[in-house]
Amino acid sequence: MNIDIPNLVKAAVPESEGRNARIVSDNFTRSNYRDANFLSQGFPRTRPKLYIAAESDDFDQTTLDEWRDENFDVEYLSMGSSADKFRNKLRRLSKKKMGPCETFGIVAYGDAAAVCLEHYHVMDNNPEFKLGLLIAYYPTAIPDPQGKFPSSISALVHLTAGEEIGVTKQSQMVGIQGKRRTTRKTVESGIGTGGTLRLAYPTYTYDAEAGFAEHDLDEYDKVCAELAWSRSLSAARKAFNHHVDLELALEENVQGKFFTRNLTQTMSSYTTHKSPHVTHIPTLTGGIGASELERFYSQFFSNPPSMKLTLISRTIGTDRVVDEVHVRFKHTEEMPWILPGVPATNKRVEVMVVSIVGLRGGKLYHEHVYWDQASVLVQTGLLDPKLVPETAREKGVQRLPVIGKEAARRILKGWDPEEEGEADNQLIPGWDENGSGDEGDEKGQVGHSQQTSNKELEKKSLPERPKSSKKDRGTKGTGKKNAGTKDTGTKDAGTKDDGSKDAGTADAVTTDAVTKDAVTKDAGRKEAGTKEAGTANASSEETGTKDGGSEDAGGK
Repeated sequence: MNIDIPNLVKAAVPESEGRNARIVSDNFTRSNYRDANFLSQGFPRTRPKLYIAAESDDFDQTTLDEWRDENFDVEYLSMGSSADKFRNKLRRLSKKKMGPCETFGIVAYGDAAAVCLEHYHVMDNNPEFKLGLLIAYYPTAIPDPQGKFPSSISALVHLTAGEEIGVTKQSQMVGIQGKRRTTRKTVESGIGTGGTLRLAYPTYTYDAEAGFAEHDLDEYDKVCAELAWSRSLSAARKAFNHHVDLELALEENVQGKFFTRNLTQTMSSYTTHKSPHVTHIPTLTGGIGASELERFYSQFFSNPPSMKLTLISRTIGTDRVVDEVHVRFKHTEEMPWILPGVPATNKRVEVMVVSIVGLRGGKLYHEHVYWDQASVLVQTGLLDPKLVPETAREKGVQRLPVIGKEAARRILKGWDPEEEGEADNQLIPGWDENGSGDEGDEKGQVGHSQQTSNKELEKKSLPERPKSSKKDRGTKGTGKKNAGTKDTGTKDAGTKDDGSKDAGTADAVTTDAVTKDAVTKDAGRKEAGTKEAGTANASSEETGTKDGGSEDAGGK
């Protein structure tokens, strides 16, 4: 017995208008040919159709041009004064003939955005799934926050925090819409720094006023507009399966600046549709606009032959690329972009550089470059960490909290393969003491967990420590101060623990190289069974020893 389920449901519920559920009988037997991934990536495609909708008869031309620069076929759709007439326009859009895998998108603003959200939240209002993208900027009302949009529509909503908007909910039963009820609610700020709201459809809030994304309005906010643009462009490219190779454009720029020193190649990588800018944040060097950038790169962006760049990581987004680069050079000539006004020092420099490059229309739009300038100054001899200002020294500051090339080397190589990029916290006063379990010593609770902590602290020593000799590395009792003990009268010898595997354990009795007491010959002997040592476990703080403040771990 064959039962036609779709027709049975339609017979029971003949009125489909306004229904939030519809039966598509052939969806169970074949693929949706509107799906952007239905055809192969190499199949010839037309430019994605994008409608920009708002209340007024005209709209921000800059926004229209930006979408066109990203290879979208843009058309403006005015809402006018009647919401009903605008809904009729939306219905006519779905009736336009389109080819296989062709869909269209809508980016709407204000009241027009509210109408679009309400209209397309109902599945039956998107016949044949022709609408694939719906982006709403500061709508005056949103549909049920717990009701998802049909899966054929990629929806994205941008709201302004603190704004009061309408929230529409409709009761329904067996797919039949009931009464609509709209309440007024204030938009919350969202969570985290991104302002994400926990709704059934992607929604973000911005600390700005409605109109923040339109360049020709007083409410325009560049920071919020740029962030919203990145999110909108990402949603559009995903919905239309529209990919752009950003990496190639960036590499052309880097090649021209650092390797071929080709000014024409460098400048051709920047966009001509907007005013590009480059800012090296620590020194505020760079340029705004094509003419300034051309002068900057031709006269002031010089690098010595020893310059070497090593790419550590690269993150590629929708409209930007973030690079983490290890930069190494010998300062044999002036480099105004990183050391403006400083003659050659002949010092070697290693520093990590983070570059954030934004692109528009496949070309570089802006570049923000960050690095640790204090580290560069330390390595070139322009900053001494021991020279603390008197006012700071009076407050107890003994050393400026800055690091030289060790920071860059830690990221590039790591202390060992398992600790690449890990912090050692050596600049934090009392870190070793707090990490060694002092409280446990006082209570007589020295166990395996404390010994393990000491081993970890011993490994994470300052990078400047000289390597020990082969003879030392082959001996268990190397004469080092245990990393987990307090050093009341001695300084750490600075030796990297290359071969001593037992430092900080009960079976490795270490001695302090410069204690007032004589270093005994039993320093390498195991503690178990040795009465002459008279010492506590190497992990402890010698709580039972009162030898005039001495920490002779090997014996009295």
